[in-house]
Amino acid sequence: MSEPNHYTILIVDDDSSFRQSLIRQFWLMRDSFSVQNLEAGNGMDARRMLAENHVDCVLLDYRMPGGSGLEWLGQFLELDPGLAVVMVTGEGDEQTAVAALHRGAMDYLVKGAFTREGLERAVVNAIDKVRMRRALGEAEKQRVMLESLGAACHHLGQPATVIRTYLELMQGGEQSDEMQQMISRCLESAGAIADILHQLQKVSQYRTVPYLTGMGEDSRCKTSIIDIGSDQAGEA
Repeated sequence: MSEPNHYTILIVDDDSSFRQSLIRQFWLMRDSFSVQNLEAGNGMDARRMLAENHVDCVLLDYRMPGGSGLEWLGQFLELDPGLAVVMVTGEGDEQTAVAALHRGAMDYLVKGAFTREGLERAVVNAIDKVRMRRALGEAEKQRVMLESLGAACHHLGQPATVIRTYLELMQGGEQSDEMQQMISRCLESAGAIADILHQLQKVSQYRTVPYLTGMGEDSRCKTSIIDIGSDQAGEA
């Protein structure tokens, strides 16, 4: 038997009995849907909890003292743009629910009109939508990064070629051995730069490798850089 998915859900509702009923529903789903429940009776407490905890999904009541769910929705998403929010409305508030969807909520539920299965489906779908949106956004950032990298290499390659050409001309007319050595070293360095630019232009997949910087073991800092190894070139 596979382990159930585990989520942290924040229930925001001024009706404590309704919060407890939702917690009871999630407990009954525990075999396939593991939940850590957080509770808030108003938007201010909910905002504080969001700032202090990782939350996968918020079940947000529309009608609360101290501000409507629509007002708090904007503040919650400002705090965490990747937050999955399911608006919970009363009967006859479907128009409000549609407005919530336009403002960033992933789904809505109507009090007294949803089943346990509907509750699970709304929460899971909301979380999945947010994760998909985040993945697509990350893929788009990587695409733009790679295209920008290719364009930068193209523009840097032109002056690098000019530098190498003039160095070669200088080397051909230089009589001094010392200057010949200096020019040769400059040509080697320019060639190394050209090789790096060539490798970067062939990068077609965003992949990183560890890279160490710093002096000495105690001050060494580990980071990552784009992999420009020859094995990556041409990979799908």
